[in-house]
Amino acid sequence: MNNDVEIRTSPIEGLGIFAVRPFRNGQRIRQINVVREVTSDSPLREELGERADHCDYPNGKIVLLGLPDRHVNHSCNPNAYVLYECDRSFLVARRDIAVHEEITVDYNINITGGTAWPCHCGATRCRGTVVGDFFLLPLGIQREYRSLLAEWFVRAHRDRLEALGLI
Repeated sequence: MNNDVEIRTSPIEGLGIFAVRPFRNGQRIRQINVVREVTSDSPLREELGERADHCDYPNGKIVLLGLPDRHVNHSCNPNAYVLYECDRSFLVARRDIAVHEEITVDYNINITGGTAWPCHCGATRCRGTVVGDFFLLPLGIQREYRSLLAEWFVRAHRDRLEALGLI
């Protein structure tokens, strides 16, 4: 784990990760720690504390996130996003992030058919629900997030994105 972030109690929920140093807009914060791919032969081990909410879903896979990345919280006005490059992923700043600021992402990017739950992010533009599906976001937010979509997500959903005028 690098020393640029730390895990602390979050005002959003449970634990979060916080900047130990400032980050500039567009700067890579860290490579995301992927423990392993979750498969039928290698399922989540709840007895070891492995949980579905500690997973990411790149390109049809399920991967278990390690520390500190499993503690990145959702925000409806996130200051970071996940950049996918081949088999690696990175947290990248969407805007300047100050020391001690919680690093957040919008869980609704690069996902469809996910689970919805109440949002408590506290952002001024909080939508009240994490919908678990990019296509359920308001069109203005979809347009804002278009440049953050992974290539694999765009390939898989090209027709839907074209219909929305996002391609």
